[in-house]
Amino acid sequence: MRRSLVKVIATLGPSSSSSSVIAQMARAGADAFRINMSHGDQSSWESLVSTFVEAEGVVEQNLGLVADLEGPRLRVGNAEPVRVQPGSTITFAYSGGDVIVPYREFFEVLSEGDVVLIGDGKVSLLTESVEGLSARLRVIQGDVIEPRKGVVISGKEPELPLITAKDKACLEYIAKRPFSHVMVSYAKSPEQIELIKSILRDYGRQDVKVLAKIETPSGVRRVKDIAQVSDGVVVARGDLGMHYSLEDIPIIQRDVVRAARALYKPVILATEFLSSMVERPVPTRSEVVDIYEAVRLSVDALLLTGETAIGKHPVKAVQWMNRVIVKAQQGLSVERPIATTQIYRLARGLVELVENLNATLVVYSKTGRFAERIASFRPTKHYYVGVPNEKVARTVRLLWASEPVVVGDTSYEEGLMRTTKLLEDKGVLGPGDTVVEAAWSSERGVYLVRIRNIVV
Repeated sequence: MRRSLVKVIATLGPSSSSSSVIAQMARAGADAFRINMSHGDQSSWESLVSTFVEAEGVVEQNLGLVADLEGPRLRVGNAEPVRVQPGSTITFAYSGGDVIVPYREFFEVLSEGDVVLIGDGKVSLLTESVEGLSARLRVIQGDVIEPRKGVVISGKEPELPLITAKDKACLEYIAKRPFSHVMVSYAKSPEQIELIKSILRDYGRQDVKVLAKIETPSGVRRVKDIAQVSDGVVVARGDLGMHYSLEDIPIIQRDVVRAARALYKPVILATEFLSSMVERPVPTRSEVVDIYEAVRLSVDALLLTGETAIGKHPVKAVQWMNRVIVKAQQGLSVERPIATTQIYRLARGLVELVENLNATLVVYSKTGRFAERIASFRPTKHYYVGVPNEKVARTVRLLWASEPVVVGDTSYEEGLMRTTKLLEDKGVLGPGDTVVEAAWSSERGVYLVRIRNIVV
């Protein structure tokens, strides 16, 4: 199987809860796996983490493990599904009523004439009256309102805390497990990202990368400020579609990607790439085109959600994702951001040197930061990153075109030698190959570049 430059993230769930399926998805092209903490509890997450670790051993790779925090979001409080019919009038209330919305903030901003959307817009309602912690709404588009589904007031964002008690408990759990990344849902401000980072630092896990999910109007407005302090950005198209007209989503997607890439930040696209494959074994033509166009934006990774969590064909979904990405990246004309500092100029120059020599790039990075800088300039072939341990390998795995290799914590010179030697032993490099070896020591201010020809 030919691996893609753009990485694939698969969400774990009932359909992908065994180490066998996870291993099959990894072999099919999945580079990282996501656990959605909006669902389940620590017991169910622990089972997924354990099977993930087991699958890593089976495929003999260090894979990314991503925790997705629930975040501060309004959700339906009903314990049972509620079916609503178009034209009917129902009651929303803080407690009691047809639909329970247990958030005072919801009723504080809700007004007559507001449109309320539930469950990715499957149910829409028009607000007819509001009185205290109760409101009457007329159903515009009916369906089943499932428990815990998200509730959005179109055009409004109630003031919610930067972090919930549940998310704090999740971060404590995450810190004790082999997670490489945390997605911050409903990222609205740089202060929110800084708070998550500080909590992880308090638990001794500053190595965990914090990714900001852009899915609200305030997130879109402040994307540059948020991206500046985050370790990467996720364009969450599902919730964006609750706040914006659907025809605006491609424009927002493009603009957020450009903003993140201009700041050298990794960027991930999410939601509904292969949603038909929840049921079907083959994607639709429009889904294939969507993936193709996403690759042309030169993003670092694409995220599968329900397709692999609850879908009938999780492995096939990954196979199709990888297959389309590999096709789309052929002849891809990558856009490279302007290098504004010396280290970024060096990284860009290194990428272009490797291309001019038709060489293989090998670097050694103790923290993964050097690999991030290289990835931001979009090498046109895979490059190999020697790293000191599994933690760094898991974070590097999600970067564009990167292939992490654990060689131990050593000097930069020794790290490069070990990485190249291991690649020779595995047959990745052989006689006649040209190798560009590089490392950057920020403490010593030393940038090492060495060009070698592999001989017998």
